[in-house]
Amino acid sequence: MPDDKSKTKEDRKLVASGETYEVADFARKFGVSPDEAKTIIKRYGPSRKKLDAHMAAKRA
Repeated sequence: MPDDKSKTKEDRKLVASGETYEVADFARKFGVSPDEAKTIIKRYGPSRKKLDAHMAAKRA
């Protein structure tokens, strides 16, 4: 099912763990495997803000 184009602003705030391309983009951004990216998204939720903060803290 395609994304709802009327909700693009809200959609950009979340990482859809069911969408392969979004998981791959997250994995590439932080240098982790797609499987690890899925685990992180499942554990910390789909919020890009929370995920970015978690990954920044992990790198520090």
